[in-house]
Amino acid sequence: MNKYTISAIVPAYNEEKTIKHVLKSLVNSLLVDEIIFINDGSSDNTLSIIKKFKKITLIDLEKNQGKSYAITKGIKKSKGDIVVFIDADLIGLNNSHLEKLINPLILGKSDVSIGYPNDIKTDKFFRPLSGERAYWKKDLSPYLQEMSKKGYGIELFLNYIFRDKKIKLFPLYGVKTTLKYDKQTYDVVAKLFLVESFDILSEILRQHNPVSYLLKSYLYSFYIKKPKKNNNQIDKLINYVKKNLIQKI
Repeated sequence: MNKYTISAIVPAYNEEKTIKHVLKSLVNSLLVDEIIFINDGSSDNTLSIIKKFKKITLIDLEKNQGKSYAITKGIKKSKGDIVVFIDADLIGLNNSHLEKLINPLILGKSDVSIGYPNDIKTDKFFRPLSGERAYWKKDLSPYLQEMSKKGYGIELFLNYIFRDKKIKLFPLYGVKTTLKYDKQTYDVVAKLFLVESFDILSEILRQHNPVSYLLKSYLYSFYIKKPKKNNNQIDKLINYVKKNLIQKI
């Protein structure tokens, strides 16, 4: 493990209720060599909380610039061979979770590692959009300018870039995400929901062939290559898409 350096990148916007949990986990980890926190124009106490922690590199953005911009700023600032993206609203993150994200890259078993919190039994279609990810920094460097403009569509964009690479998707048992309405006012939650939905939809629709882009960055890479047994409606939909759309692209 000592052969490579690890940089953890944490973008955050108004995460005063959860950020300390994430930072404590990262600060206490022996795997992480560098922690880069990007305060994306927070209007709550997020910034004052982060300033209480040592061994952290802070990037303080005066105005909210969006998730992808914040992450890209962190990547550019980082010095590690591997960059690990960590959402600021996680609870229960520990060293074993970080190890599961990092090890597949170090051992050469995958080019991308994506872990998803497993506390809520949500539809499996949301898993490829998880923000808990590990990449070799050198693999991301050619795409940083494009990445910075993707907003909440950054996960789809990265999935598409690495669609032909080895991607490991797995659950992070014991990790919980804090629901937006538990940490934000309802008007802020509504605004964030609209922003996230718009960014993701825009990322798809701006493509020359939106259907092909969606399939290759989302369904195809994570589900259709290795379809499950037809034991529910989701699997039936996957097989339908594979049979009727994939072969026509």
